[in-house]
Amino acid sequence: MRLGLLLVTTLLLLPTLAGCVSEEEELEKFPDFNATADDGQVYNLEKMSNTPFIVMFSAEWCNSPCYSTMHSMWSAEANLPVLVMSTDPAENAGGVTLEQWHESADAHDDEDENTGVNLSTYAFMKGDVIAQELGIKSPGTIMFVNSDGEITDTHVGLLEEKEAILDYWATAKQ
Repeated sequence: MRLGLLLVTTLLLLPTLAGCVSEEEELEKFPDFNATADDGQVYNLEKMSNTPFIVMFSAEWCNSPCYSTMHSMWSAEANLPVLVMSTDPAENAGGVTLEQWHESADAHDDEDENTGVNLSTYAFMKGDVIAQELGIKSPGTIMFVNSDGEITDTHVGLLEEKEAILDYWATAKQ
C-alpha cells in the first residue's frame, strides 16, 4: 500500500518537478566578423567580448526609417554600443563613404542651425556577409547581443518605443 501511494504521489508531482529542471533555451551565437568602421577601428567578436552590444543592419540609402530608429535608441539610452552594419555589398555603396553615412545619420535630427544628437558611440561598417549568414533580407533589423556573443532579441522594422528598446537592452545586459 505504501509503495502504491509513493508511486501515485511521484507520478502526480512529476509535471511540477519537470518545470524545475527544464533546460534553458539555447541562444544563437552572433557570427564572428571582422569589419573596419568609419572610426578606423576594426570590430570583431573578440573586441566586443564581455560586453553586450547592439547590431543594427541598415544601408547607406536607408535614411528616415533607419535614422529614426538610431535616434530613438540614442534617446532611450545615450552612448549604447551600436554597430551599424550595411546590408549593401561594398561595391554598391552608391558613392557614399562610411564617414558620410555616419554624418548623414547624425544630421537626421538637425533643424535650422541647431545641431542635434551626435551618434558618437555608433560605429558604421559593412556587414553584408554577416547579414547574409544570418538570413537578413532587408535593412531595419536590430539584434541585441549579450556579453557571451549570443543574440538575445531580434527586432525587424522601425523601433521607436523607448520601453521596448530598454527591455531589449536589459535582456542583453543580463
